[in-house]
Amino acid sequence: MRENGFVRLPALATGDALARLRGAVGRLEELARGRTVSTGDFVLEAPGIGGWAAWQQGAGALTGVLRSADRIHAHVPEFDAVQRSLGLADGPVARAVGAPGTLVNAFLWAKPPAVGSAKPWHQDMAFAPPGFGAREHGVVTIWIALERATPRNGCVEFIPGSHLLGLLPHTGDRERLPGEPPLEEAVEPHVADEHLPRTEPVAMPLEPGSAVMFDGMVLHRSAPNTTAAEPRTAVSFVYKVPRPSWSRREPAAARP
Repeated sequence: MRENGFVRLPALATGDALARLRGAVGRLEELARGRTVSTGDFVLEAPGIGGWAAWQQGAGALTGVLRSADRIHAHVPEFDAVQRSLGLADGPVARAVGAPGTLVNAFLWAKPPAVGSAKPWHQDMAFAPPGFGAREHGVVTIWIALERATPRNGCVEFIPGSHLLGLLPHTGDRERLPGEPPLEEAVEPHVADEHLPRTEPVAMPLEPGSAVMFDGMVLHRSAPNTTAAEPRTAVSFVYKVPRPSWSRREPAAARP
């Protein structure tokens, strides 16, 4: 991970662990069933403009069809139990950065067939909460595929080595707070083309139960799901870690 910013973890959650994660996703889907409006924790998919933009614009969404869910370990504690049983913080994370991680969040990333929308290029550290201490801390994410992830249904793509570039400028709209009016046109935060390195992106197809672990500074995205019947469902666990030595650089905007 030091060189590229990401590393594949084959067969990380198989057998009982994979079944438990799928069962926990089913409980999340039950919590979303019947919902017609996105919230901060449950974002519903919307054809055409995508779930994030529909949420910010107050536009219609597909009833109960999740695009993503935040704080899934709080909504369904089984997610936390599985990541503990797999020893992710003390195992893969600690081996990568030299110290155990602390779980700070967990997400569902659903990409339904035909309507699953894209996620643009971004760095996770651009969305670290206030007081996170970006100079002292970093994040490492373990993204586990629960169904086969392919370029056709929107597997994650990375730009190798981009975790060494510092924090790049992100453009777009912040998520509106509760009570704020909808946006007329919402642009999901992203790194614009002119700030992207010229390095060729690498797609990360994964079999169910396999995972990819990546640094919070590495550029990544996912394409839309263009298949008719191949859902791409994944969960990710995000760990706070001491700032890895390879990413201790000044933000790009601060450098002359």
